[in-house]
Amino acid sequence: MAKIIVIDDAQPTRAKMRMFLEEAGYTVLEGRDGEDGLSVLRNNKDVSLILCDVNMPVMDGITFAFALKDEDGLKDIPLVMCTTENFESVRDDIKQLGIRAWMTKPISKKLLILALKKILND
Repeated sequence: MAKIIVIDDAQPTRAKMRMFLEEAGYTVLEGRDGEDGLSVLRNNKDVSLILCDVNMPVMDGITFAFALKDEDGLKDIPLVMCTTENFESVRDDIKQLGIRAWMTKPISKKLLILALKKILND
């Protein structure tokens, strides 16, 4: 099954997403913010999908998405943004970054797994 990284500054959110994903059979890595997430990804180039929060300290999700575009071996990994943000407020950024999906928190297990299966063609 696919390896997924969850990047979010809230440990309870990462734990909840990890539980959902592991119960569905996915391998899960974690990043505390965009900078930490990039570091984890550089050491795990076999990740199949990235779930990333938008509002985080150190490096936010949109900045992370821009940085990801410059990373050979990582820039083609599907990126799903998870946030409380309104889609309209960052629509232009999303279009140019090729973000695959936008999920509004709180995210249900059913919706999360359905979206990931569709993106990963599982």
